[in-house]
Parts: sequence; structure tokens; C-alpha cells
Amino acid sequence: MQHLKNWSLTYPDRRHGVLAPAYDFVSTVAYIPDGEAALNFSCTKRFDQFSEDELSHLAARARLPQRLVLETARETVELFRQYWRAEKASLPLEASVVDAVEAHLRTVPIA
Repeated sequence: MQHLKNWSLTYPDRRHGVLAPAYDFVSTVAYIPDGEAALNFSCTKRFDQFSEDELSHLAARARLPQRLVLETARETVELFRQYWRAEKASLPLEASVVDAVEAHLRTVPIA
């Protein structure tokens, strides 16, 4: 298994990599409210600038189809919102953490 920014590959046949299931989800926004990620997305570290334009730039730099990247991002955001709404009340989180995540979501353009 290899790990890079919480994206991992497994090699079930020891030759061909496949995306591993998601893991290690930790929201730091309740504890480090500076508005920046640890690493650049493409052009910026600022969450309030993480937009579809930022993803389009990233897709171009990575030579990935822009449409695929944007559709995947939209689907991921929608699924996150769906599961967040359904599960946030049953998660072992203090109210202040839930509030911080909610506030953060309102500042991220793609969200």
C-alpha cells in the first residue's frame, strides 16, 4: 500500500494498483481555523479559493479530463453533504466541532 495525501493504492494481484477504500478522515478546521490547507491544491492553499476553477487548473496540470474531474468533485461534494446531514448527529463529535465544520462548508466555493 502507498499513501499520499490520504489517497492510497492497493495491489491485490501485486501488479495492478486500485484505489483503496477511504480512511483517515479528520477535520482540522475546528482546531486550526486559519483557512489554509497544509499543501497546495493546485494554485492555492486557501479553502475559500477552492473552486471549480482551481480544480480545472489541477486537471490541466495533471493532464486529466476536466469534465471527469469536475463531475467527480461535484458527486463527492453531494455525497459528503448527504452523509454529513444524515450522520453528524450520531458521530462522537462535540457541538463546537460540528459547528466549525458547518461554518467551514459555507466558505468553500466548491462545497
